[in-house]
Amino acid sequence: MIGYEIYASSGFDNSIIENSENKTFLPAAKKNTERFEELPSGTPLYTTKVAIRHSKIGEIGLSYMGGIYNKWQDDGLVIDEKRSIHVFAVDFNTTLPKTNTFITTECAWVNVDVPKTYSEQFGNKQFGGFLDIVQPVVKRTIAGWKDAVINIAVRFEYVDWNKGQFIDTGSNIGDHLWSIMPAVSFRPNSQSVIRLNYRIQKQTDVLGNPPSNTAGFNFGLSTYF
Repeated sequence: MIGYEIYASSGFDNSIIENSENKTFLPAAKKNTERFEELPSGTPLYTTKVAIRHSKIGEIGLSYMGGIYNKWQDDGLVIDEKRSIHVFAVDFNTTLPKTNTFITTECAWVNVDVPKTYSEQFGNKQFGGFLDIVQPVVKRTIAGWKDAVINIAVRFEYVDWNKGQFIDTGSNIGDHLWSIMPAVSFRPNSQSVIRLNYRIQKQTDVLGNPPSNTAGFNFGLSTYF
């Protein structure tokens, strides 16, 4: 099976480099609800994906998202250069036939045109990825739900917020994050999941100092209706 998707959306804005994180941070754009009313850059963000699926192997997908993110003109007056963002991603998922182990993984590469006036802590190249392994251990009627499933799972994550080296010293720029997250989940049906995670995380600062260690529980509920 071959599938494809093409989208045009309102895209990002200047907040991906002007935010409280003090780094290039794409999720910061979520706070601007005005993006649903107008395009900050005046042009849409384009997203495309092509996926190939084999019933015995799994599915692999290639994705691209890109466009102009900044407000480069105001009432017809040019106030900045057009600055682009490009995101490339590859994802794969499969289910092992004998154990019904579900495996999904994705990696993404981000390129952002950051103004030269910004300091080097604002990265123009980023990389990240995750690996999620879910193993069913119980499948039966539970509390009235037929074919409910209890799973154990583990998730590995890595992100480099700023790939490259400092210009003056030639040393690697830090700002990395690693995490491992064992979990237990309950699926009353195929469209809903309740999941309890324990996250163990290590994160370095932009200078590459010894990582800070954090850990904690996370509870989540996801459903489609």
